Amino acid sequence: MKLKSKKVRKNITISKEAERKLKELAKIENKSQSQLIEELIEEVYKEIEKKKKLEALERIVENRKYFKGIDPNITIQKIKEQMGSEL
Repeated sequence: MKLKSKKVRKNITISKEAERKLKELAKIENKSQSQLIEELIEEVYKEIEKKKKLEALERIVENRKYFKGIDPNITIQKIKEQMGSEL
């Protein structure tokens, strides 16, 4: 169930062509222009978030070679001890 959030008034400036298309889409979709804009923002935002997560996953996969063979249960204290003994 989607909760209704408080609406805010926002003034935007768009080209005449964009206005024409927005009005036409609103009529075709039987939605308000505000609804269409809000839905578009949500779609674009979700795509950006998905892209960011995919990029983060790709960095993890790329960097996994650096972590190969590392004990996942090792503590920071143990690492410091090991580094101290190597200095």
